[in-house]
Amino acid sequence: MWQRLKKARDQRGFTLVELLVVIAIIGILAAIVAPNAFKAIEKGKVAAAEADYKAIKAAALNYYTDTGVWPEDGTDSEGFVTEPSPTVDGWNGPYLERWPSKNPWGGTYTYMKQDDSSTLWGAPARWLQLTDVPGAPSDGNSNNATGAAKQLLNDLGSDVVKFANGSRDTHILISKE
Repeated sequence: MWQRLKKARDQRGFTLVELLVVIAIIGILAAIVAPNAFKAIEKGKVAAAEADYKAIKAAALNYYTDTGVWPEDGTDSEGFVTEPSPTVDGWNGPYLERWPSKNPWGGTYTYMKQDDSSTLWGAPARWLQLTDVPGAPSDGNSNNATGAAKQLLNDLGSDVVKFANGSRDTHILISKE
């Protein structure tokens, strides 16, 4: 009979201390793994934005090669995916299968051009404008970039990535004269 009571006592389950130790171990592992997982997600978003930029840059250069003119300012798909209106001589598109509806952070991509030297690059230029990039400095100072904006700056270079003063927009150079 004593053996049955001892067996019943041994099969009750885990003690509170044992459960707390297991929960503490799981918490420590989660604290180590979670930041690395979030860093990997952010790196993936930066890589996706860079891939979109390279595709749009190639499309803009192909458009220019075919037509001798750059796509219109403020474009999000016209000229790249659909034929521009009014039509442009030599247009041989579409140059992109589709225009990305959002950048990886939920903002937009807009193709921009300016034919005078008042651009961020000090010369007439064409660039891709990204909105809502985390870490883009609102003062326009590249040294204040953090997070994804800083990663774009490091990957593509300070001569290619610029930040507009007074906004959180990130500008990535396609071409300048």
